[in-house]
This record gives sequence, C-alpha cells and structure tokens, in this order.
Amino acid sequence: MLNKTLNLIGRSGNILEDTFVSFLLLSSIIFFLSIQGWTNRCFFVLLIPSLFYIKKSYAYTFQSQKKSLLLLVFLSLSLPTIAIFISQLVRQDWVFKSYDGPSRFLFSILIFLFFTFKRINFSHLIGLASPLTLFFTAGTIYLHPEVLDAWPGRFATSFVDPNTFGTYSVVFTSFCLFHIDVSFKTSKSWFFYQLMGFSVGLFLILGSGTRGSWLSIPAIGIIWLLFNYRKITRPFIYLAIFTLTISCIGSAVFFPQTMERLISGFNEITHWLDNSEVDSSTGLRLSIWKISWQLFLQQPLFGYGNQGFVSYLNDPSITLSASSLAKQTMICCGPHNELISSTLRSGLLGSFSIVSIFSIPFFLFSKNAFINNPEVARASQIGLAFIACVAISSISMEVFHLKYTSTFYGLIIAGLSSQIFSHKIEH
Repeated sequence: MLNKTLNLIGRSGNILEDTFVSFLLLSSIIFFLSIQGWTNRCFFVLLIPSLFYIKKSYAYTFQSQKKSLLLLVFLSLSLPTIAIFISQLVRQDWVFKSYDGPSRFLFSILIFLFFTFKRINFSHLIGLASPLTLFFTAGTIYLHPEVLDAWPGRFATSFVDPNTFGTYSVVFTSFCLFHIDVSFKTSKSWFFYQLMGFSVGLFLILGSGTRGSWLSIPAIGIIWLLFNYRKITRPFIYLAIFTLTISCIGSAVFFPQTMERLISGFNEITHWLDNSEVDSSTGLRLSIWKISWQLFLQQPLFGYGNQGFVSYLNDPSITLSASSLAKQTMICCGPHNELISSTLRSGLLGSFSIVSIFSIPFFLFSKNAFINNPEVARASQIGLAFIACVAISSISMEVFHLKYTSTFYGLIIAGLSSQIFSHKIEH
C-alpha cells in the first residue's frame, strides 16, 4: 500500500514486504538526526531481505554491460575494511572495534544488490524524506533545551555534535535544492514542500555554526547551477533573491555570531601562521595536521592503528613543533580530518581507501548526470552534491568515525548507484 502510493519500488512483490521495505527506507532517512540508532537499525533490518534475495539480486545485477564499473563501486565500498585488515595483519594488532564503521560500507554491497533488483527509485525517496528530516530535526532541537545549553550558540541534538549536525544539515538542504523545479513544471505543493525544507535547512545550517560544512556550500551551488542554469526562469530568480534576503536578515537577527565565526576562521589561520595564537579552534587543527605529517613520515606503509601513535608524540621533533594542548586534543579527538585519520590508522592503503570511496562513486555519478532519464540524472546529480559535501567537510572533521554516519554514507551511495545500474540493465 505504502509503495503503491509513493512509487518507490519498481519491481513490486508481496504487498506487506514492499510496504515494510518502503517504511524502512523512508524512516532510515527521516529520523537520521533525531532518533539515536534508528538508521543503523533500519540498515541491518534491510540486510534480511537483501540476503533472502541475494541469488536473484546477483544474477539480475550482473546482467549489466558495465561490469568493470560495477566492480569498481564494490571495490570502493570494500577498501576501508581491506585496508584495516591488512594493516592489522602486518602489525599483528587486532582491534575488532576498528571494523565498526568500515563494515557498514561492506554490507552496503548487499543493500546495493537488493536495491538494484527491486529497482528502488532512490532519488524520489530522498525527495520525499529530506524535508521531513529537516522538519523533525528542527523540532528535536527545541524538545531538548539541555542540548542547546551544552553547546552554547550552536545547534546539535542529544547524540549529534554541532560539526556533524552542520554537515548533514547541508546534505539534506542540498537534497531539497536538487528537487526544486526551477521551471515550475511540477505541482505547486511539491515545489512548496521542497522550498520549505530548503528554508528550514538554511536555518539549521546557520544555527550549527559549522564552518567546515560551510566550505562545501559553494561547491554544491556550482554543481546545482551546472545542471539547472538553462532552466532558470525570471520568477524563480525573484523567489531566490527573496529567500536569500530573508535568510540573511534571519541570520543577522537569530545568529549574529555567524559572520563573526566565519571571519574568525581566517583570523585563526593568520595567527597560527605567525605563531601568535596556535591553540585556537582552527590553529589546533593545523597543529594536529602538522603532527600527523611527521607521524606519517615515520611509519607510512601500515600506520599505527587506532591509538598506536600516542607513544610517538613525545618525539623531540614533535614536542618542539606542537603545543601540549594540540597533542592532548589529537589523543582524545583524533586528527580532525578523514584522510589523515585513515592514513594514520592504516597507512597508504588507508589513504587510498578514503580517496576511492569518494572518487569512484563521484566518477559514476558524473558519467550519468546528463542522461536522458530524469530520475537517473537527478540521482547522479544528487550523488555529486552529496559526495562534494561529505568530502569537503572531511577536510576539517572525521566524517566516518561514527557508526551511523558510515551507515548513512553506505546507504545513500548504494541507493543512488543502484538506481543508475538498474536503469542501464532495463534499457
């Protein structure tokens, strides 16, 4: 019933099964930032039908004429686990907790096969769920005022810190943006629904105060313009100007610290370079990256594992170039960069795994972003924006150090990629 109403599953089956799968898919996105552990639970429940249909899914998916590209996608989702296994094998340092996040990417291959077989309309699913995600998240913030007290001046939820909150607020806001029809050919209710989601998303982005995620906004804007500039109408330009004006006024009224945080980021870089203030927020990150480079040079091939680098922090070359606060921050919070974190943990293969998990799906999406099928083209364009946001945000934070963020990345990549391959098989 739910699937028939929402048109999410192309290959219909048992009505109860399809309704349950549709519910899992929608709720895994809608409650991502508002109910702790919900996306993880939905993900693992989805593995049950994925395993049940594994034989049919495998046979159907490998009808694809693009088997080399298909295997590359599988490789990108497997490499983080492979990198950790090889590095631990060489070091004989077995820490099974290290597989928590990377294993979600590996399990996403099963999800991908199932989605391809069932021909899930994942881009439409994202369009349905994203505004609701932002609405529920906004409500959750004010239902837990103690969280706002814990992070003064910044939005977060009980289990999502402001940096992660800001990154995924940008993600869901961009999902809404890519579902806004600038030519006004879709229904007015759908247009208004996406516009409301986009507006609430802007509010959450500004409230998060997450400078690292703000860096991805120009890239997302360029990607969106690349695919939409020919379709933009004069009424849409007026509406865009009005929305942005209201956003700027709202930012000045509700978040006066926004511009201050933006400017302070540049000032902190300048102060770190001239050595006048090295322990600011940005300065600490820069110091940690400098430490990480020195650690990498000492052990580049297989890394240190999760905390194996700690004993090296007393090395004279590191002691002379980094403050004690920078070293303490690195021990407790990591290097605040996904590529550096993976490199320290697993060496060069760790670096390659992170580059691959971003670049291979990005390549797939870029190849299909101008395809004639509107849903597949939109899935590819959304995928490009999603990877741009997560990859750019990963410069200043570790985007895969939490299980639910790894789950979400694997789910979105599996869903959008499967839509492309199922279309190619059918056509």
